[in-house]
Amino acid sequence: MKYIERAYRALLYGMAWLGAFLIAAMMVIITVDVVVRNLGYQSSAHFFTFTEYALLIVPCLGAPWLVREKGHIYVELLLMHLKPGPRRWLLRFIGVACVAVCLVIAWYGFGVTYDNYVGMERDVRSFDAPRWMIVCWIPISFLMMGIEFTRFLWRGEDFLASFAEQLGA
Repeated sequence: MKYIERAYRALLYGMAWLGAFLIAAMMVIITVDVVVRNLGYQSSAHFFTFTEYALLIVPCLGAPWLVREKGHIYVELLLMHLKPGPRRWLLRFIGVACVAVCLVIAWYGFGVTYDNYVGMERDVRSFDAPRWMIVCWIPISFLMMGIEFTRFLWRGEDFLASFAEQLGA
């Protein structure tokens, strides 16, 4: 079990690092594209295609890590006015809802990915790419986010970073 946990953690952090690398690569490619155009040359259509794909893949790579680090976005307006007992129950309900939504999207996403693979669907842009290779990151990401929310629920941990935690109090 320890090896599975280690492998999962390596995958989670590896995805986050790959997402960070893609953000840096997008910055470089967009800069090169702007410079090339301002010098009066025609830029490569691959620049635009790469950026489009990266804009889909980057959030998918980073989202599970953000959930683990409690970096996801939430509104705490109602929660901060509740007493500890009702707050705990509402947090459990929200956690279960998060797991359910993530698993439904992952299930549907794996179905779409499988259909694209079996149907040999292609995404035709400046270069042809198998569509399943592009959309496979969506179900993987949502499955891993579901796992992360489940981990918080299993441990009985508050998966929302409170204002006190954010301020270091």
